[in-house]
Amino acid sequence: MNTQSHKNKDLTMRVRRLLSKTPGLSVKELAKASHVNRQFMAGFLSAMEEKGDVYSRKVGPARIYFNNKVKVE
Repeated sequence: MNTQSHKNKDLTMRVRRLLSKTPGLSVKELAKASHVNRQFMAGFLSAMEEKGDVYSRKVGPARIYFNNKVKVE
């Protein structure tokens, strides 16, 4: 596994853990907790949503994210 895909897997697990502890986080909150750029996190979450790992709801101007899978390691 190359370094980039390893980092992406780590970030995926971090996001899923954060959402399992605190469902309904915004892009900004997830980016801050994960120590990444907000724009990067928005794209990353979009990719996670396409894969079915998370789902989102639009609340006012913000997009709020939730885990789509019940069990998180």
